[in-house]
Amino acid sequence: MNNIQELFAVPVGLHPVVSINGTPLYGSYSLNKKFIESLKTSKRGKMVSKTIERMVNTGQIIPCFAEKGIMSYFKSRLAKNTSGGLLRVLRKIVIGKNSGDNALDYILAFYDFDKNAVIILINNNIEKDFSMTASDNAIAISLLHEMMHMFAHQNPYKFLDMFEDDLNSYYKAYFTKIFKLEYDKNLKNTIEEIYRYLFLKVEMEHGSDTSILNKLEPFSNLNKDEFKKVLNDYDTISKIAITNDVDKFITLEKKEYKSLIAPLYTSYKTAFGKLPIKGCSQEMVYPSEVICGYTDIKPDSNIINALQSLI
Repeated sequence: MNNIQELFAVPVGLHPVVSINGTPLYGSYSLNKKFIESLKTSKRGKMVSKTIERMVNTGQIIPCFAEKGIMSYFKSRLAKNTSGGLLRVLRKIVIGKNSGDNALDYILAFYDFDKNAVIILINNNIEKDFSMTASDNAIAISLLHEMMHMFAHQNPYKFLDMFEDDLNSYYKAYFTKIFKLEYDKNLKNTIEEIYRYLFLKVEMEHGSDTSILNKLEPFSNLNKDEFKKVLNDYDTISKIAITNDVDKFITLEKKEYKSLIAPLYTSYKTAFGKLPIKGCSQEMVYPSEVICGYTDIKPDSNIINALQSLI
């Protein structure tokens, strides 16, 4: 791996490239050039490097320099109209594992729904006593994750069709864990109806109604009061996930809501064979986050084909 100071040009010739919630972010021609070069040499990035280069040149991917304070600000205050980036702190809290110092902690990418652009912040001001290096692969993981959000929002019905099996596998695992479901021949259709509604009506239209989960009650081994409690808790925590209020989410998931959050992680292992490196929360209401998480784990041919088709 290369040190991040070597990966990216010294921040000279900076100019504003985008403004998020009134905060200007700065980039440069040199940064764009080095950014494209780094993706071409990474194991993940080179698979879609031509698409990435085109998107950087057309402003659909916007690399930005970010000081430590700016990075922290956006990690805790990402707007409602963005996907949430890689919030690894949630992973440590929920499953009790810390990956240690990692390049991903110094890179933050997010997809701005309204601007239809992926914005990636790169912190090149590493403290003197910190020996961490930043790899091209870490940049690619962050970027491909947010590119998948973009694909889903540009092509909602194509997204649902392409990743039907993956979404069915994940949500079957997750809903079975939290609602104690039993197998039934009609369960698959009900699960598919639910995540399609969540994607098209909650994620795509900025909604918040999760009452459709009531349709799982006939398949549940929980009694009526137990089922209602899970449903009410789901509604409460999912509304916080939608707002991207990380501080509040962390406070709540340390307490009574961990039983809903931990299965978001373990369902990845059930469906895809591995836990994700990111924090999990938005899967409750944003089905595209599931495929983004799968992209972090293993970008298969279906995922690569989707990303290469971005326009």
